[in-house]
Amino acid sequence: MSTTTAARPARRLGPGLTAFLVVDVLLVLAFLVVLGTTLAGRDAGAAPEGPAAAPAAPEPETTPEESPGEDSQEVGEVRAFVLPSGNIHCAMDEGSATCTILAFSYERPAPPEGCAGQAGNVLTVDAAGTAGFACQEGEPAAAAEGTPVLEYGEQTTVGAMTCASSTNGVLCRHNESGAGFSVARAGYLFF
Repeated sequence: MSTTTAARPARRLGPGLTAFLVVDVLLVLAFLVVLGTTLAGRDAGAAPEGPAAAPAAPEPETTPEESPGEDSQEVGEVRAFVLPSGNIHCAMDEGSATCTILAFSYERPAPPEGCAGQAGNVLTVDAAGTAGFACQEGEPAAAAEGTPVLEYGEQTTVGAMTCASSTNGVLCRHNESGAGFSVARAGYLFF
């Protein structure tokens, strides 16, 4: 005797089970869309959103430079600015440039003759071609709120003075005499 197995007829799903499967499929598709969007954003370098995402801190200044970068972009006349790090801010007019560095790792220089305060935080250059540290009494103040940021790779010219921002600090000079200074967290130069 041979036994043959007859094919069983397919059973239809009830309406409750059908609804459950449809909802499951929709949830899986939604998850895949969210996952794909998240991964695509990370691949494109997008920062994650939300309160846990902190803005990337700019690189701190390292060593001073003797000249602005060749690709430094002129942004017009900006009389007061702060570097992206927030550690250096400057003020300029037609005949002088003064920059204040809040924190530095170089040895504090002796104060200028006749100074009852200290030196090291405030550097200046003027139209007479004189560059040096200015006398400072008390702790240096941070840049005023709302001071424009001079991005790294940008420079501004006011009258005969030019200042350039870079990841290596700030460089300011009197254009006619070539006198100036460069200051960064790790050091300073006068020229």
